[in-house]
Amino acid sequence: MKQSTIIANLSWNDEKWQKPIINPNANHSYATQFPGHESLNFDFNKAIDTIDEVYGYAQFTNQPTNFENGGLVIFYSRNTNNNIGQIIGIYGNVEFLNPIHETNHNEFENSTLWSNMRATKKISLLFPKYLYSDKYLKYTKKGRLVGQIGFSYYEDKNLIEEIIFDEIQSLIESQEDYNQEIQTLKNIYKYYIGEEFDYDVIEQQKIIENINEFPDLTNENAEKITINSKIYKRDNVLIAKIKKDRNFECQICQTKIQKSNGEFYIEAAHIKAKKDKGNEKKENILILCPNHHKEFDFGKREIIKHSSDKIKFKLNGIEYELLL
Repeated sequence: MKQSTIIANLSWNDEKWQKPIINPNANHSYATQFPGHESLNFDFNKAIDTIDEVYGYAQFTNQPTNFENGGLVIFYSRNTNNNIGQIIGIYGNVEFLNPIHETNHNEFENSTLWSNMRATKKISLLFPKYLYSDKYLKYTKKGRLVGQIGFSYYEDKNLIEEIIFDEIQSLIESQEDYNQEIQTLKNIYKYYIGEEFDYDVIEQQKIIENINEFPDLTNENAEKITINSKIYKRDNVLIAKIKKDRNFECQICQTKIQKSNGEFYIEAAHIKAKKDKGNEKKENILILCPNHHKEFDFGKREIIKHSSDKIKFKLNGIEYELLL
């Protein structure tokens, strides 16, 4: 069965894979004598590149024959300066090339740059913040992300979701201007996950996974909460706790939506909308399935009674009384 995601190994490059360099600390002898052909993977203006496409290279013992054209390549590299593995970037809509393309480039052995993959520029990116790779070992049973042949296949889309979320979170936390890079990551997410990237919803799910680590926020007004060196929005922590307390179940129809990874998906509806300064406290939140959330937001709604622990309302002619 063909698979659409691989993690591929690149030799470390102190010039961010945008200049040919020789790495004297590389694990294989070739890279200590000549620039690796992957040295220009994230120079998107090479002679061979086009307006829409970027060409790159990764050293494989065998070509990834089970890779489905149009899939995703996630690049891993071992930082030889501090000896840690890092996720450093992504190519989207990849096709592996056979035979290898050769381009004249004086700085490489025999003045030839090799390319064995082609990707779409607008969904390819060098990560501004490299990610510590050991976090993603849970997605493999082999004890390492990349096999000895230079790559490993992955089926679990949660790996893609988590890497994209982690990189976006890192860029947001840096408080630098990475709007263009964040948009590219969102484009990659939509292309491979099939949904718009909603940072708040995904962050709430991350919080739910670690809900017991979060403090009681009853009397806490800080906008950001720091747990295990990660920064979370206070409002998302509160909503995640409400979802868990209400058993991830729609309060109108009792539907529970279970995802393929065993987790539950549910949405938070604001009784008083955020644009009207509605807050994230439990008395202003209903936990609803997507259908009832949209109906609550856009249907004919009449609030009959609303207290700190109960709401009574009519929605499209049907009356409901729910606990908060």
